[in-house]
Amino acid sequence: MIELLPFTVVCGTSLWVLIDSRNIGIRKGTTTGFFNMGPTGWFFACLLFWIAAFPAYLVKRRQHKRPALSAVSALVPVTAEPSHTDFMSQLSALADRSSQGLLTDEEFQAQKKALVHRMLEQSSPDA
Repeated sequence: MIELLPFTVVCGTSLWVLIDSRNIGIRKGTTTGFFNMGPTGWFFACLLFWIAAFPAYLVKRRQHKRPALSAVSALVPVTAEPSHTDFMSQLSALADRSSQGLLTDEEFQAQKKALVHRMLEQSSPDA
């Protein structure tokens, strides 16, 4: 039974890569280089060369999620006067993105600084 564990892990993670890459919207031709593959290509690469392809997919996955996240955040309307709870929820969302690895530490600090600056500008009496 234990002999089937590596086979199960490889097949299971390869199937997850196929489903996840379709959900994220990874398409062939969106990147350059060796890892320019669509969901099916990633599936077979992980199935056949799991030890190298699965970690490579995890790295490329993060790169594909950043533009999608930026596009979604650009579509979110900014309210004229955000309340304290809005500020806290935005700060919490930034922290979540950072902890998930979607933002680098530098990006997180820059976005946090901009958010605090906007909050301070809107809360000042002469604004």
